Amino acid sequence: MPVATSSRRRKAARQASSDIEDDQPTQGARARDDVDEEEEEDAPRRAKVKKEAVKKEKGKARQAPKEEDTDDDDDDDRIDIENFADQPLAKADAARILGLTKDWQAVEVAMHQPSGVINGVAAAMAEVAGEEAQQGLAELDRVMKTFLDAQSLMTGHSKVLSDIIQSVARGEEITDLNARYLSLTDDMNAEYDKKTTRQKYMKNDQYYSFKETIYEVEHPGSAMPPITDFIPREPDDESDDDDDIVMGGVTQEYKCPLMMTTLKDPMTSSVCNHSFSGDAIKEFFKNKRGAQKCPSSGCSKSFTLAQCAPNPDLARKVKAVEKRQARAQQQEDSDAEEVID
Repeated sequence: MPVATSSRRRKAARQASSDIEDDQPTQGARARDDVDEEEEEDAPRRAKVKKEAVKKEKGKARQAPKEEDTDDDDDDDRIDIENFADQPLAKADAARILGLTKDWQAVEVAMHQPSGVINGVAAAMAEVAGEEAQQGLAELDRVMKTFLDAQSLMTGHSKVLSDIIQSVARGEEITDLNARYLSLTDDMNAEYDKKTTRQKYMKNDQYYSFKETIYEVEHPGSAMPPITDFIPREPDDESDDDDDIVMGGVTQEYKCPLMMTTLKDPMTSSVCNHSFSGDAIKEFFKNKRGAQKCPSSGCSKSFTLAQCAPNPDLARKVKAVEKRQARAQQQEDSDAEEVID
């Protein structure tokens, strides 16, 4: 049997070695593919773990700041309240004060509304004869005066704030706003308390309307005497002969100067204080521009429709007069029937 030579053995060895080298790349690639697939599956989990670790580190950093930095920040932001001086008002602060002024004015306007209700109660009491009714009217008079005192207080607060605003606008340095406000309001109240009864109420339109309502019920068709007849004179009052301070002596007119009928939904001119039925004065200004001469006889003043406003107090008076006239007519008719019988 032939024996393999050394050359033949070397050729076979080289062939086997070549086969092994050809197989190695295939096996290595397969192994790497398996590893890559495992890495892709684990990648999201590793990223999530890493992200959570970063968050924890940041949280620890925020929760545990350096004590030295915290103390420095507190020292910088701390204000010595006990030694902190009042700061002067700036012009920008005047707008805020103006808002407070408007609030006081709004309260004052709102307090005008109940005066009509008080007048209505006074008229009802005046229609009832007897001492008890007179006592009720006297008490209602005190209520009305107290009501007007409160209104005056509202006006005073608004004026004080307006004066402060003007001081700031002039460039005056105001660092004691609270003390100044309280001081000015105290002075205002003290000055008001020094006034006599006449000085407080004689020129007040609401008080005049209150007394006029009562007088018209008790003396229908008669002109009310000067308001001084209802307010006793005090030592500090002017003489009753001072015509400049006396109100009264005028009969209330309830007829419309345009229609010559009883006022309906009356509107009153702020220029001359004459009143007209609402529809009548609107028709008067229809297709007219600018101010027109007052249609009331003997009045030379001019006004626009915009200067006429509804007058609810006068409307209530007109209704009260109509009711009294209706009752008086019924009484006359009843008396006439008794005479005939």
